[in-house]
Amino acid sequence: MATFYSTFGGQLSQAELDFVDVDTAFDNPLYLDPYAIQIRNDEWSATCGDHIRSFFAEVLEALRDDNPARAGHLLGNLHEPNETCFGQSVGEPAGRGVGHGKALDLVEALRHSRAFGTGVLADISEAELFIRGVGPDTISDLTTNILRGLLADYTKDQCDLLGIPTRTLPLDPCWSAERQDWVSRFYELPISNGKPILLVPKFSVRRTLSLNSQEFWNHYMIEFLRQEYLDARSSLVRTFRDGVRYVTKKSVKERHPLIKDDLATFVQRHPEVLEEYKRIKGAQGPLDNDDLDANFDETVFARVLIDRLAGIATGNNTASEYHRVAMGITTFLFFPSLIKPIKEQEIHEGRKRMDIKFTNAAQIGFFFRMLQAPQTRSISVPVECKNYSNDVENPELDQLTGRFGLQRGFFGMMLCRRLDERPRVVAACRDAAGDGRGYMLVLEDADLVQMLEMVERHRRPDIDTFLQRRFDEITH
Repeated sequence: MATFYSTFGGQLSQAELDFVDVDTAFDNPLYLDPYAIQIRNDEWSATCGDHIRSFFAEVLEALRDDNPARAGHLLGNLHEPNETCFGQSVGEPAGRGVGHGKALDLVEALRHSRAFGTGVLADISEAELFIRGVGPDTISDLTTNILRGLLADYTKDQCDLLGIPTRTLPLDPCWSAERQDWVSRFYELPISNGKPILLVPKFSVRRTLSLNSQEFWNHYMIEFLRQEYLDARSSLVRTFRDGVRYVTKKSVKERHPLIKDDLATFVQRHPEVLEEYKRIKGAQGPLDNDDLDANFDETVFARVLIDRLAGIATGNNTASEYHRVAMGITTFLFFPSLIKPIKEQEIHEGRKRMDIKFTNAAQIGFFFRMLQAPQTRSISVPVECKNYSNDVENPELDQLTGRFGLQRGFFGMMLCRRLDERPRVVAACRDAAGDGRGYMLVLEDADLVQMLEMVERHRRPDIDTFLQRRFDEITH
């Protein structure tokens, strides 16, 4: 399979990339999931969530105001996207979203749905549960259209990071949460297979939508009703020979077939069941690398990265190669806690220096503690890569602390090849922390190798302990 990144000569694997590295010649069986986006707390997802909620609030308001023209205008701009190459089509990506005719059908389906009439429908991610004719493709494509501008900006950032060329192109309108309407603009996007491509962060996609009507009906509504019929000693109750009473799932399904309006009525009466379903689905987290590549084995890949790192010489001539490999290792080790890498600077005083800023999206573990701790407040994590043959000195450390601030936080990492005087560097980092200049972890190749070996030995959770131990060195 020729993936998007490989067509540009890229040498990083899916596990080292923040985005889904799609095969641009075919639809990839993935969905951009609005619920998966809206439950996240990182800055990019929060902005996306604001756009999604803003759009759907406008649609619902137009319907409540009995303004089908406004609703039709909003939904009429949701053309069928194929820039992400997502979906279930066979052959070349064709797009399936909401064209003009389907937009009118969707307006009518929303207007006449029980979910809208009762006020149960509050979010676009719930539309697949309650609205007739709305499936996962429609939800994913709706979300893609709404977020087109944000995805285009994300794509440009990733292309800048990886050195992928882009072209300035006009595309379909994108949603403006400020104007509460569609706006046209030009985008800088890569071209692959003769068409523009939108890259999608892998933490925002799912194999199936988080909220699925079939799953909710089968595993939540039917199970709830089965217990309700049992408690009420209804006519559906049967008795085993030993006197134990039971209700078959089949009998409940026969009485309550999957009808989306009935799902809305059930949720109106029992909103706690939907809340529990959403809580459980939200706890499942993003896809793993082996979800995106069935042949991927992270224990084997960890050794590949160890060998790749060892094969890079120090010095300015190989700095770009080291930067690329170090960035890939950082993503592999710390995703999904660290996401959305952005390149900020490349040259400093004649020496190549790759400065990368990751968004801290951690919900547990070391990076979550860095996010929550008042002294670090690590909203983002700057990472500097030094391919020097000698130790890092105070000026390099000062460069990193200079990137800290109230809008970013006060924690960062420096990756270097080797520390001959590690105690001196640790002491300098301790002094910086004590002076209130921020907190820095300086990690050499040996540290990266140690963490990769933890993955190789099926001990990935030990990485958290390792990082905390390194942090304690500069704070105690």
